[in-house]
Amino acid sequence: MKIILASKSKSKKQLLTDLKIPFDVVVNNADETPNSSLPFGEQLKEIALRKALNVLKKTKDDGKRIILAADQNIVFNNKMFGKPKSIEEAKTLIKSMEGHTVYAYTGNAFLLASGETIIKCINNYDIANIFVKEVTDIVLDDYLKNYNPLSMCGGISTLDTPFVELTDGLLSTAYGITIEYLAQLNNAF
Repeated sequence: MKIILASKSKSKKQLLTDLKIPFDVVVNNADETPNSSLPFGEQLKEIALRKALNVLKKTKDDGKRIILAADQNIVFNNKMFGKPKSIEEAKTLIKSMEGHTVYAYTGNAFLLASGETIIKCINNYDIANIFVKEVTDIVLDDYLKNYNPLSMCGGISTLDTPFVELTDGLLSTAYGITIEYLAQLNNAF
């Protein structure tokens, strides 16, 4: 079964590669503006579905396939944070998160499709708890310089950030796509 990842995210691609799941990437161009009237998880669930439906249309001639789409944000102090816009913003945010648990909310939309027909859809969200350890200025400055925090929600990632630790939830959720749902689609045949 052809699997299509609707993302160019480094951590999502790394997760699939580590699990030896063959996949193609088709980048979506869906509107990723959150509907702020919804709770955090519902916002991300809705965005993930927009991404999956966008790629469904782009790949309508690909026959039977599974489309994997996800969207993630970090929630801290009851505020949602996407990717920082600057190194200074990332540094300020990380310093404020030190010694606290933050929550990686991941919206998932996995489609089993044939042509433009959706055979089965899994659309939900999961939460992983991540503890941000105390970090020295030297370690933080090195991290900010060498690990591309502007590509990570909240400026952190369980894949690349040496001073964070997953304390509860699935590692795949912390990576930005709850891959365990893929088994439910594979069993749909």
